[in-house]
Amino acid sequence: MPTTRKTSQGCPIVLPATFVQAIRDAGYKNTSAALAELIDNSIEAGAHNVAIDLVGPPSSPLVIRVTDDGTGMTPNVLQLALQFGGSTRFNGRSGTGRYGMGLPCSSLSQARRVGVFSWTHPTANWFTYLDIDEITTQKSSRIPPVRLARSTSPTPSGTVVELSRCDRIDYKRLGVLLERLHRDLGRIFRRALLGGLQLRINERPVRSIDPLFLEGHTEIGLAEAFGPPMEFPITIPEKSAASVVLVRFSLLPVARWHGFSNEEKSRHGISKAAGVSIVRGGREIDRGWFFMGGKRRENYDDWWRCEVQFSPLLDELFGLTHTKQRVYPTDALNSILSPHLEAAAHQLNARVRTAFQAVAQQAAVSSGERRAQQNDMLLEPLKIAAPHRSTLPPSLVQGLRYRLERRRLPGADLFLPTLVGDEVRVALNTHHVFYDQVYAKILSRGQVRSLEALEAVDLLFLAFGRAECSLRRGVAREGAARVRERWSTILGTFFS
Repeated sequence: MPTTRKTSQGCPIVLPATFVQAIRDAGYKNTSAALAELIDNSIEAGAHNVAIDLVGPPSSPLVIRVTDDGTGMTPNVLQLALQFGGSTRFNGRSGTGRYGMGLPCSSLSQARRVGVFSWTHPTANWFTYLDIDEITTQKSSRIPPVRLARSTSPTPSGTVVELSRCDRIDYKRLGVLLERLHRDLGRIFRRALLGGLQLRINERPVRSIDPLFLEGHTEIGLAEAFGPPMEFPITIPEKSAASVVLVRFSLLPVARWHGFSNEEKSRHGISKAAGVSIVRGGREIDRGWFFMGGKRRENYDDWWRCEVQFSPLLDELFGLTHTKQRVYPTDALNSILSPHLEAAAHQLNARVRTAFQAVAQQAAVSSGERRAQQNDMLLEPLKIAAPHRSTLPPSLVQGLRYRLERRRLPGADLFLPTLVGDEVRVALNTHHVFYDQVYAKILSRGQVRSLEALEAVDLLFLAFGRAECSLRRGVAREGAARVRERWSTILGTFFS
């Protein structure tokens, strides 16, 4: 078969015109993930200040500028930085970067053009760019030569990455985008922010957001660490190296935060945030339901958190993608971590469930007590005897207080009412079969309809207690006590 000259000479590994269009779909989750790559570069360049500015009216394409005060780049390094795979630290394991794909991939995933200004001295500001339209129309297949820019340098050294013609960003809802960036970047770079990094978006400082609620300052306070951190030493024979995976858990305060509205729970990052935060080299790269074995996610799991920290030395075990925003843990890693994390998850789920049962119990009792107390004013005032050995006559009291107690009673009665001062107290017998089979089950569910039913049952007991306490001592009270005792016995028999 005849061979064409093109085939005999081989062909390019990459066709620039199609490659740059394909690489736009490299898999960045959103704008926050793409900008995180640029912030990684700033941190590796030793920047202390990073500013993100989103500019442009809704009628024209959005422009995003990321400015830092890092060490800057020389002309040769600057041109290398815009190459796909170009890096002075390729496959490095000491920082956040690794493949040399972050700057061009992340930028072009959001915009059709990326320009980079960089300087190591304020008198020499160098510039070059990548433009998708120039490449796809085959006007250019190379990175343009670096040239001196006319713009002045705002710091002694640094870099500005400018994304223009941002065709993949919904900039018409700029306010929503800004809030999402603050929330996402505050969580992703929480360690760097706590360590002193100053990050601003349109002049507003980004605050550290710890999904475990263990560090930093929040409007609603902090959570509680669940046990000491777990450490898993891992040896990497092929690298002749060893590293440690560190795992932390936290338990959110159900009693303090359960009363927040759904909007508040969402705003503070409580609801729909269950799972594990994966932190590589101090920077969050993924979050989800990792290392949980057979444990299925439930609503209760919103109320505890887990963080897994690892070094870039373990990238292969965690299955890190080149965009540094997803992990696909290997079977070997799952076999090490999952048994321990799944066991802790079951314990935390049980703790949360118990906490909600306690909250439901307190809320239900308070509801019944409150309603009885509010409506007591509609009843005939109760005659209350004066204190022992007092010569004062009995007094009429309207507006009694009410309290329900749960404890074991010595007899077989389901409940026992007593009058203490101006308070009607009704003790429920926790060892009565009705309490075990009916009352406790309603109490434990904690749902709206269950709480309404529980309030109705509580009012039955409170009403009987009030009626019995209003009887004069003597034959009437003794008769009521016998009826209550007999009724409790019959009720217990019915539920046996």
